Parts: sequence; C-alpha cells; structure tokens
Amino acid sequence: MPCTRTLPTALLLALLAAAPVSAAPVRSLAERSADAAQSDYENDWQSAQSTARSGNLLGAMIAVERLMDDPRFETLPPAQQAANAQVAGAVARMQRQPDLSRRYLERGLAAQPDNPETLVALMVLDISQDKATQAADRLLQASSRSSQPLAISAETVGYLQNSLRDQPAQRLAMLQALFDSGWKSDGVEPNALWLILAQLQIENGKGAQVPATVARIDTPVELIALRSDKRFDRYVDRGDARFNVEQAAQRHLDALRVSSLLDRAVNTQLVAFASAQLLAGENEQLVQFTEPMARMISEGRRPSDEEAKSLAWLLEHRMMALRRLGRIEPAVEAARMAQKVGMLTNDYLEHTFNLASVLSVTGHKQESQAVLAGVKDLSPFGQALRAYLDFNAALERGDAAAADQARATIISLGDDVRLIHREMLIDDGDLDGAAAVLIAQLESPEERTSTLVSLQDMRLYPSLPAEAQSDERWRALKRRADVQAAVARVGRIEQYPLYGSSSSR
Repeated sequence: MPCTRTLPTALLLALLAAAPVSAAPVRSLAERSADAAQSDYENDWQSAQSTARSGNLLGAMIAVERLMDDPRFETLPPAQQAANAQVAGAVARMQRQPDLSRRYLERGLAAQPDNPETLVALMVLDISQDKATQAADRLLQASSRSSQPLAISAETVGYLQNSLRDQPAQRLAMLQALFDSGWKSDGVEPNALWLILAQLQIENGKGAQVPATVARIDTPVELIALRSDKRFDRYVDRGDARFNVEQAAQRHLDALRVSSLLDRAVNTQLVAFASAQLLAGENEQLVQFTEPMARMISEGRRPSDEEAKSLAWLLEHRMMALRRLGRIEPAVEAARMAQKVGMLTNDYLEHTFNLASVLSVTGHKQESQAVLAGVKDLSPFGQALRAYLDFNAALERGDAAAADQARATIISLGDDVRLIHREMLIDDGDLDGAAAVLIAQLESPEERTSTLVSLQDMRLYPSLPAEAQSDERWRALKRRADVQAAVARVGRIEQYPLYGSSSSR
C-alpha cells in the first residue's frame, strides 16, 4: 500500500466547519489538468532545492535553468517568484555563472521589488565581483525594506566597511542602517563596529547621534578607546562606573562565562569568552577549556562546517595563552592547528599569516617562509605583512639586498600599511622614522583611535628572545617628547590592570 499523510481528526473537522455551505462548483477536466501541471511545477522547485542542498550543484543547475525558462514561472505569486529566483541565483553563483545569477535575481526583484532577501542575494553577488559600492547600496535598500535585522554575516559587513574607507558618507550610512536595525555579529553585539560608527558620526557632523551609539558600547577594549581619544570626551563621563574599564572587563567576562556554560556551543560567543579570558590573564583556564578541541584536531578529526570558523579562532587564543605561559612549542603547535582548521574557512589567510608570524619569532623562520610560499592574490596589507616577514628573515641571515627589497615593497604600498611600515622601522632601529609614522597615525582620523589603544600602559608578559629588542625600542618610542606631545594633542595614555593584544609591550 502506498504511504499516505493524514490530517488529525480535529483539524479535519475544523476545516470542514470553515468550508462554505454551498457545494464547490464542478471543475472541468482542463482546469483540473492545469492545476495538476502547476502543482508538478511547484514540486519540481522543491526537488531542485533538495538537489542543491545535497551538493549536486550541476543537477540543481540543470533543473533551475529549465524551471526559470518555464512560462509557468510568471503564474506564481510574486513572493514565490522572488523566493525561487533566489534559489536559482544562488545555484548559478555557486556554479560560477555570475551573469546568469544576476539575471535570475533581477527577475525575482522585478516580481517583488521590496523583497529584502533578493536584495541581500544581489549584494552577495556584488561582493563576489568586488562591487563594494553597489553592494552597500543593496544593503541600504534591503535594510530599509526589512522589519528585522538582515541575515548577513560579520565577514560581509567587515568587507564592506573596509572597502568603503575612501567613501565615508556611504560607510557611515551603511553602519548606521545596521545599528538602527539592531543587527548583531553572529548574535554578539559588534562593539568594534559601533566604535567606528561613532568616529564617523563625529567626523561627518552627526554629533547628535553619538550618545546613542556610545550607549551600545560596553566591552573593555572599546571603552579604553573611548577614554583615550579626546574626540569622545564630551560623550564619556570618566567618573561613571559604566566607563570603568576594569569593572566592565569583569562584567563582560562573567556574562560570557555564564552564557558559554549554558550554551556549550563552539560559536562566536565562545570566541568572545576566550578573548575576555586573555584580557583578564586567565591563560591557564583558557588552555584547559580548549584542550579537548586541540585533542580533536591532533587526532585528525574534522570539525563541522558550522564550528570551523570559531574553532580556528579558539585555537589562536589557545596559542596566545600558551605563549604567555612560556610553553612555546605547544603554542606553535596550536598555531599550526589553527591554520589547519582555518583552511576550511574564509579566514584562512589571517590564520596563515598568524602561523607564519609565530614561526618567525620562535626560531622556525624556514617553516615560516614555506607557509607563505603558496599564498597569492594578497591585499596591500597582506603584501606588506609578507614583505615584513621577509624583511626580518633577511635581517637575521644578514642579506642586505633582500632586506632592501622588502623595505622598498613596504614603502611603496604607502599610507594604507603605516602599521607595518612603523614596525619595520622599529626593527630596523630607525626610531626617528618610526616616530614620524606613529605621529602620522595619531593625526589620522581613521587610525587615531586604534593607535591610541596600542599606546596604553597595560600589564606585560616577558618578551620572547626574538622580540626583546623591538619591544624595548617600542617603549623608548613611547617615551619620546615628540610622540608624547602628539598624543597629548589628540588623546591620553592611561594605565589598566589588563593585558593587551601585544602583551610583551
């Protein structure tokens, strides 16, 4: 017997009770055939979605091409046309047919112009083709048409806000739209983005909006940024407990500890908890709670796609904790694990460079160079970071020509890589040059806040042997009269009983 799906008796009775008293008119055979054909068409769409979800993208592509060309597409309700066009557009994009994907999505948008999901799908397509300005416009349109925060990733927002650095008005509008809609980064309040938003509001004559933005900022590093940058003085009550960084750090750590224990998921929130532990100096506790994760990777088990991104960053934090505890080789191994897991994610370049950097300062320079050998298509910052590692390797082996070449590469990349340029000058012993770059960073509205944060007096761990000289030069740089005067013009340096990201400086 065929398997049939039956409705509960109570529901059947309710449906019958709601039916009109008069009998439905007798329908012609042609009408019944047309309905059956339409039903088959809709079922074919469900089948195409199932095929795509199973991973058979070629089969899904063949199916959606046929379905989009079918005249019955136009007979669907507008919302269904839009939804089906989103499926077809996604399959075409994954099959590397962006023009076809765009055609399908624009057809869906024509059917339902106010559909935010279609606009978001077009935004993703724009990003894949490096059309950041157009993508940001799509985001604004989608946000204005949606009654809830857009379902977009932190990577998407990060890409757009970085790509729009030379377009402050559009960057401001995009972040403001996300802020107003209550968007969160994988469920976590994106304090770092709201700090950028507040900076843009100040720099673009939107000071009246700053208090609402600052009110959403409550994480310790961002509070340090608010306290250190004089642009925020009128919005920050330094005597208010809300802006007490030590208390905020403890509140943040306690809240994340509780939520992480309740959730027990490897996710963005757990990564935030690990970051809070590093800030507070809970290194041994961090090593202990990441031990099962490290064991899983060392045994060759593959994480789920959903967990890979967060797991890679947790292993990076494990590396930092081990390094601070003086357990250098286990720290290097944790960095190798983080890069291995990171290869499964969109963050693989960051993890690869982090591994290369750790190898470089722990006596594994040849392996560091080998890790970077296959890395291609880098951004200007990535090119500068690779040149910086090459520069240090050349200095160590006394290769003046290679050092000059790396130095020239960094200088040629200009103001976009001032941070790397400054570090190169410190390693080169050129403190006059490093001071000039540092002062330029302080004078830059874009770089000022992050530069001030890096200058705060935080708790320190002993330097690694390879870093000891550059760390001492950094401290000497901070003490220079010209640097101190530049700081005083735009901000201030304070002491905090917490550990910064550069914990040996």
